[in-house]
Amino acid sequence: MIESLKSAAAINATVHARPANDRGQADLGQTREPEPQMSEAATLSAAIERLISERDGHKARAGTQETELTRLRAVNEELRRQHEHTAALRDHYMRLATEMLTTLKHIDGTIHELVQKAGGVNAGVAESVDATLLSLARRLSPKGAANDHAERRP
Repeated sequence: MIESLKSAAAINATVHARPANDRGQADLGQTREPEPQMSEAATLSAAIERLISERDGHKARAGTQETELTRLRAVNEELRRQHEHTAALRDHYMRLATEMLTTLKHIDGTIHELVQKAGGVNAGVAESVDATLLSLARRLSPKGAANDHAERRP
């Protein structure tokens, strides 16, 4: 585009340039060759056509980029929506896991209290209750489950 403008300006300068004598008047006595205006007009026309072609190319590229930008914005919005949904799910499952952990700790504490209370009850009745509670406590505790499986093996 810049080259087209430079060549058009150079041609324009040569068309308008007139030789002058020492007094600043046009030299009428000297014969000049007729200027080839057809070739200059053709050059100017070609330069203008190149400028128009470049402009059209830039418009087409700008249109393509605008379409791509619109598509990328839509994709970005969809990803943002999915991220918010995933974050909400993560928060929900974290609350659920915390509630489950609290419930399991409460159950564990209750079982330990029952086992301790069972130690103070009559030996005859307490033995059956103790056996059941101890068996349950062993199965629910992580260390007891491993020991319980080891005891059952022949």
